[in-house]
Amino acid sequence: MKNRIHIILFFMTGFLLLSSAPSIESDKGKSNLKVKLNEVTSYIAVRDTINIEVSEASVAWHMDHIYLMVNQIYKALKYSDESNYKAESNKTRDYVFTSNTLPRGKVSAPESVRPAENVTITTLRMHYDEALAKVEKLPLLAENKHFNHPILGTMNRDETIKFLVIHTEHHLKIIRDILNKE
Repeated sequence: MKNRIHIILFFMTGFLLLSSAPSIESDKGKSNLKVKLNEVTSYIAVRDTINIEVSEASVAWHMDHIYLMVNQIYKALKYSDESNYKAESNKTRDYVFTSNTLPRGKVSAPESVRPAENVTITTLRMHYDEALAKVEKLPLLAENKHFNHPILGTMNRDETIKFLVIHTEHHLKIIRDILNKE
């Protein structure tokens, strides 16, 4: 009898762990994104640095673009109708998610996530605070909340979090290159 109880408890524990896997994954992505946003904000002292060989935009532009992306995509997820979500395959997204990279210089930022010409410290801090708050709320959204990217297609909450991590790292690499090639 004692062995049966142990076996039943073992299987119940496994089932509970498996049933919580999506939230564990989205929490992990949230954590990675939060770490990356903290790195982004660490560059505030060198925000005005520009290196034309790497990017025509300043460090501040890349910083603010990252924050704007998180904020705008969170809004798109929040207001999406999860009953309209339909999983679809996308070879470009599969490549991006497998390689964990975005190619440089292939896509221009849409107007809604393009920073102003002169990004101030106040703007950066405000957008950072907002982005950090949104990252905390991302895993609380329903799994089938979704965002439609013009190239990568429709992504649910967890795929969108993964995209935000990859996108943020993409711009962090550019920032690091700007600063290393001075």
